[in-house]
Amino acid sequence: MPDIFKNRIKAILGAVGILISTIILPATNAFAQEKLPEAKVAVVDIRYVLAKSQTWQNAQKDIQGKLDQIRDAINAKKTDLDNRIQELTRQQTILAPDVYQQKARALQREQLELQREAQNSRGEVNKVLTTMRLQLRGVITQIASKTAKEKGLNIGFDVGAVLFYQDSMNITEEVLKRFNATKTKIEVTDGKKK
Repeated sequence: MPDIFKNRIKAILGAVGILISTIILPATNAFAQEKLPEAKVAVVDIRYVLAKSQTWQNAQKDIQGKLDQIRDAINAKKTDLDNRIQELTRQQTILAPDVYQQKARALQREQLELQREAQNSRGEVNKVLTTMRLQLRGVITQIASKTAKEKGLNIGFDVGAVLFYQDSMNITEEVLKRFNATKTKIEVTDGKKK
């Protein structure tokens, strides 16, 4: 490589180095001079607040009522199906074998459908519970944030993510008290569109 090219490359690299140092160094110095706020930590047991809150306890009563309705409806269908199976068993000797088999298969299909219905119902209830928990966790988090700010705290953690902490950092009871005071209501629906 001719010397003229080597000299030009050195000049270009030198200029780039100067340019970088004039841009980056002042920015780095400005960042280093900026004082970061002191970390003041709040700890909240969100699961405890959710479990002990009046909102969740009321929602659980509503859910239990809906579960009882679903269970009663499925039990009524099961009782009816069991009665028809017993009746078919009694009629087995008087029915033609192919007729008996056809009716037995139909009842077996009904049993499977009833089992699927029960599983689907449980799945729907679990979806509703999960959605409710997520909504309530959001409300609890907002209350915890506001409570922490009022106490001059600037970082918040759920107790499940903390290995250790001082009791004075724990604002769980205050958050529970404020959450109950909001009288947040959650409507329990079956998830079906009307």
